[in-house]
Amino acid sequence: MVGGPQEGQDKAWFRCTRCHHMSLLLVTTAVAADSTGTDASNATPYTPDRTFRVGEAIFHTEWNDFGKVLSKTRTSDGSRAIVVSFEKQGQRTLIEELVVTE
Repeated sequence: MVGGPQEGQDKAWFRCTRCHHMSLLLVTTAVAADSTGTDASNATPYTPDRTFRVGEAIFHTEWNDFGKVLSKTRTSDGSRAIVVSFEKQGQRTLIEELVVTE
């Protein structure tokens, strides 16, 4: 989405970069409170060998991006994965509890 609120206004027009559809959105403090935030003290660093809880804030060091765990899934080979909504990268699926065998 492209756009943003004007100073002193609680509404803003946003345009989709794919389909160019325009939407008028109400910007409130409740939306800002749902943000994953950028506070490193609250986020757990992501490593594939750890387990995470739904709703947990994580920090991906390679992407330098913060995200929030939305859900947990299983991959086709039975491995565990988490779906994370990142601030910059968008929604991504990451491996969880990776066991390395030699």
